[in-house]
Amino acid sequence: MKYIILALLMCCYQSHAKEDISISLANNSAAEQAKKAQIFRLIEQYDLEKWWFTEKIVIDETTRSPFSHPVLTLGASRPDADLSGLSQLLHEQIHWYEDSRKEQVKNTISALKKIYPEVPVGYPEGARSESSTYLHLAVCLMELDALTAVVGQEKARAVIANNGKYFYKWIYKTILKDGDKIRDVLKNNDLYI
Repeated sequence: MKYIILALLMCCYQSHAKEDISISLANNSAAEQAKKAQIFRLIEQYDLEKWWFTEKIVIDETTRSPFSHPVLTLGASRPDADLSGLSQLLHEQIHWYEDSRKEQVKNTISALKKIYPEVPVGYPEGARSESSTYLHLAVCLMELDALTAVVGQEKARAVIANNGKYFYKWIYKTILKDGDKIRDVLKNNDLYI
């Protein structure tokens, strides 16, 4: 009986969480509607609470790449590729987590600079600045770990390796190779979810 009650509570909790999420469509196109459906499908399928930091999402099919601030904004691409969409959603949510921890981010970047004194800047190897490349070592490592917790290690590593074919190539390659080392830096600087 207690398992039935627990299952009912979990069901109610997840549907309540879904109702709290505000997803706006910039153009109300079919592609944006499909992406919105994907996000709700992912929320229903996986427990993402641990990595959920903002309730407001905009889907804009004209966006070239997703971004986290001032409002988490996703493009409308690949609404049929759920693991890729999940990776993207988690990545942008993790930026919200880091944004609330300025001092920990600063300390983490300093520690990562000692390990990686030179990092690539700019597409496709790095991020838009040196600081952003270091920051993305943290974001992408936590993206990998979140995916691993949700879908398992094999699928998570495959998604991250696939991402690394197109963007943040050096960053994704580095977190796949040096994940334990980077994870330790994050934990030592109180920046690990």
